[in-house]
Amino acid sequence: MKFYFPLFLLVISIYIYSCANQGTPTGGPRDTIPPLLIETYPPNKSINYKGKEFKFVFDERINGDKLKSQLLITPQIENKYNVKVKKNELTLSFDDSFQDSTTYTLNFSEGLVDVTEKNPAVNLSFAFSTGHYIDSIYINGKITNLYTNEDQEGYIVGLYQITDSIDLLSDKPRYFAKTNERGQFLIENIKNGYYKILSFQDENKNLVLNPDNEAHGFRSDSINLMQSQDSVRIQTQLINATPLEFIRAKTTGRYFDLQYNRSFTQYKISKLDTTHTLPIPPNNRYKGNTILRFYPREAFRFDIDSLGIIVSATDSMFNSVIDTTYIKFTETSRKPESFKATFLPANNEYIDPLILHTYNFDKPIETFNKDSIIIAYDTLKYEHIPDSTILWNSNKTQLTFQTLVDKNFLKTEIDTLIKIFSDTTLTDSISLAKRSYYSKVKTDQIVLSFPKGTFISVEGDSTESLKNTYKFKSLDQLGSVSGQITTSYSSYTLQLINTKYKVIAELKDSKTFSFPFVKPGKYTFRIMIDTNEDGNWSYGNILKDETPEQVYFYPEIFDVRANWQLENIQIIF
Repeated sequence: MKFYFPLFLLVISIYIYSCANQGTPTGGPRDTIPPLLIETYPPNKSINYKGKEFKFVFDERINGDKLKSQLLITPQIENKYNVKVKKNELTLSFDDSFQDSTTYTLNFSEGLVDVTEKNPAVNLSFAFSTGHYIDSIYINGKITNLYTNEDQEGYIVGLYQITDSIDLLSDKPRYFAKTNERGQFLIENIKNGYYKILSFQDENKNLVLNPDNEAHGFRSDSINLMQSQDSVRIQTQLINATPLEFIRAKTTGRYFDLQYNRSFTQYKISKLDTTHTLPIPPNNRYKGNTILRFYPREAFRFDIDSLGIIVSATDSMFNSVIDTTYIKFTETSRKPESFKATFLPANNEYIDPLILHTYNFDKPIETFNKDSIIIAYDTLKYEHIPDSTILWNSNKTQLTFQTLVDKNFLKTEIDTLIKIFSDTTLTDSISLAKRSYYSKVKTDQIVLSFPKGTFISVEGDSTESLKNTYKFKSLDQLGSVSGQITTSYSSYTLQLINTKYKVIAELKDSKTFSFPFVKPGKYTFRIMIDTNEDGNWSYGNILKDETPEQVYFYPEIFDVRANWQLENIQIIF
């Protein structure tokens, strides 16, 4: 009996514990219903409210842990507040009074969720006025990416009152909202008037645009909100609008560098004293095109000689700066930086008979052996690049040249040779070997190659050997796309792009288009419209209140199939 009594107590204890710990039931359908607001104090859209405390009652228990980061209050305020949640009630207590005769809107975003399944309250907003009426003006619209047309989720859309001192780079918006997953926004209860509108990514969540690393878009003209506005569209882009500035000139190991605050696309160098006998050293853009680097030459005596120069640098938005400095080199044991190069077309690309080759180097080239570059039609024929097509850029970091290849040569020659060695009377081992070899030759491709040392940099670096195979374009493996354009614009660029928005081919100012030899896949069109007809598509500049020129997207994505012609596509913009 003594043995069974403790066992009896253990069973009773387990039973009592299991009854006392009944958790959330695991069966049944998941709760997907968000918390519902059933009562507020003061009532929604109250007027003449001078208090500093607001209460909200919901139909179930809520969690407000994320409310501080999610609650949007417009007009924007610096008034601090406390959040208190007790069961199904939320209390917001503000430290200071609100501005008189002003309509305020509280947008809760996804800051309130139910306790059980974390379902956020949907479209929850609350408005009140400290004056005699509620402002009723609203604006809605959509934010998309300028280059991809993709919806931009989580972007700030801000309205800024028009004043003499308005500055979109330092001011916070008076009214603002966040875009939803479809890029849509809605700002309500706005005081009527004229505003500037700006949308930006707000990575650092300070409600101030940082144009260096936050994508943004805006309207150059003001928005007339004397009445409500629907379907306002803004396209955003990530572009550094900070003015181009020269930071410093310094010796970096064996190099002399000029550093800028951002990338530049073009530069010019001249001597301060045109009679100076020292040459301008080899140079190129470096480190994301933010540094202009000079390489030492024998003509310069270390720590003694210097050369005064004038440098003009220009960025992608055509902002230019001109500065003077003195180049001077210091003797050092530091090794040269690594040498890198890219060669296009890349290996295994499809080519036209007329090929444009583009070779880029991250150091200026000192020596180039053009005869080392060979185009081979298997083993039957070899060609060198023609002198007349060779073109170097000014600092010898980019080489372009053209080659015209005979796409029918190999097939004609191989067919002839196969016929010769298909003679059944030729039974010797050499003839049999040639017959076998020629039957396996791929007649739809050529090979471009060059050995190590074909290109030597100013620091004695050598390119490695290269062997690229190029395949001739053929409708057997590729498709074609053609059609017509209807537009009132006279200057534009039509781009055929894939689903990753890479430009496959482009055409300027034509009312008809044909893109042959397109790889099978999904594509669409993008049109860059040169609105001011200056021959260039402009990125715009928020510092100059200049919006980018227009971009139109063809509304459909289409399939290109091998050995298939997609014709009569109509593009209207």
